[in-house]
Amino acid sequence: MTLWKDFDDTLPLEEHILGEEVRDGVAFQEICFFGRRVGASRVKIYAQYAFPEGESRFPVVLVLYEAGHPFDEAFVKHFVSRGFGVLSVDYCGDNGTDRCTQYPPEIDYANFVRAGRHLDYAEPTARETCWYEWAGVARYAAKFLASREEVTRFGAIGLRSGGEVLFKIAPYAQLSCMITVCAAGWWAYRGMEKFTGEQRVFDEERHRFIAGIDSQSYAPYVRCPVLLLSAVNDTKHDYDRVYDTFQQINPAVEKAFLYSAHGNGLIGLHSLADIDLFLDKYLKNRSVFVSAPVNISVVEEDGNLVVKATFDEDGEIRSGGIFYTEKITDARARDWTRVLGTAANLKGNVGTYPLNIYEGSRRALVYAFANYSNNFSVTSKIQEVVIEHPYKNACLKSRVIYESERDGTNGVAGFRRRARSMANCFADSTGTDAKLLPGYGGILGATAEAGLVSYRVSEPRYAAPDGAALRLDAYCKEDALLKVTFYPDANEERGYSAEAHIQGGGKWKSLFFEPSDFKTETGQHLENFKNVISVVFVGSAEVLVKNI
Repeated sequence: MTLWKDFDDTLPLEEHILGEEVRDGVAFQEICFFGRRVGASRVKIYAQYAFPEGESRFPVVLVLYEAGHPFDEAFVKHFVSRGFGVLSVDYCGDNGTDRCTQYPPEIDYANFVRAGRHLDYAEPTARETCWYEWAGVARYAAKFLASREEVTRFGAIGLRSGGEVLFKIAPYAQLSCMITVCAAGWWAYRGMEKFTGEQRVFDEERHRFIAGIDSQSYAPYVRCPVLLLSAVNDTKHDYDRVYDTFQQINPAVEKAFLYSAHGNGLIGLHSLADIDLFLDKYLKNRSVFVSAPVNISVVEEDGNLVVKATFDEDGEIRSGGIFYTEKITDARARDWTRVLGTAANLKGNVGTYPLNIYEGSRRALVYAFANYSNNFSVTSKIQEVVIEHPYKNACLKSRVIYESERDGTNGVAGFRRRARSMANCFADSTGTDAKLLPGYGGILGATAEAGLVSYRVSEPRYAAPDGAALRLDAYCKEDALLKVTFYPDANEERGYSAEAHIQGGGKWKSLFFEPSDFKTETGQHLENFKNVISVVFVGSAEVLVKNI
């Protein structure tokens, strides 16, 4: 990587402690040390160092958060409670306080709030990007940990943009392992969805950016074990292409891969379990089974379309299955239907799962998942399926978007715009996930504290016909207001809403809405349901819904 051939990381750190305290058995230190030289001055790096009180030797996790987001103490304490130290490093610069990394004026664009075109373009070279400076900060942070006597080993976790930074230091830093969350490059391809077949001719600047900045270009040079975690429907990274980066990672290193299928762009509890096991293996030298990805093929069997998933023969499968969607475009707003297998689906280390595609669909996407007996989970790549002829297990069109008895929690998810999360990446499952609760007569309905979202309204199987209205059943133990919003954009920023009062207790209430009942804040009415991306249900109390 010629970009880094003259990068100087040999300068003294000159670290010092700005403040320290102990809370709940955790020692916290605010520290600063110097980074690379720019002109007559050096980058002054700010970090927070947390570790178990009273411990003199421990492994450490270097954490790079998503740009623009603060350090998360709950995230830090999760790892400290497991015996790790955590070094949270600021690479974003100016945040309006003195608790930030300070960049010399010559590279003011390294401050995230003023990055401008230096975030997205390699002009005149990749050296004049904020990514170059952020990676420089991370390299000096790794140097800091390598110099500490109390540190037995250290690895790194990068969240979204922090994960992109990790790829840039992985060929050089003394990492024992690295974990990236919702990050794997392909920034130059933003706006080009993988499965639409769109092609572009890149100019010289785009090629410079890809070669010098995009993470897939660094993948072959990674020198430590890698865990890639990706959330489907995430709006901030190209999850369709994450596996492409995974395949390019240096084959000499151990690696694992997992999609999180919450449907709201957040990472779930299976992914956090993977992180814990991965760190135990590579930072604590424990014997932990880390599976290879699932291999899949889609075949015809007795006239039915099925997925064959081949699992790691060295592992004991706890659960396995597939997720599929019939929506190729709008990657941020797909409905991923889960098919959970049983022992009957498994023969040896191969699982067979029905792929019940709508008869009107010509393409679909599918991936397989596996959870092993030690709670380590992996998935396959996302595979495109071309439907060449009718199959016996094809499904008819349905006007029922969601029915609790039929779907369970398929078809609904916690609404990401309201979802609580840890470090802006990990779902707080108590307030984020869709769940089933009994209403009147013990009949189950779906709800979530964050509100429910369904992307099925834009799936071919469930797309509304001409003249359609919306009907649903709702129940709440107490008087409540239910707000229903249709969004025509995947960012879910400008919606058409209608409200209904739900009288508490008693029987399920049947609600009916015409498209014209839904309007924007400025009073514009929804003409029909044809161009909507999602529908969201938010109750003022715990409102259950079914029969949508």
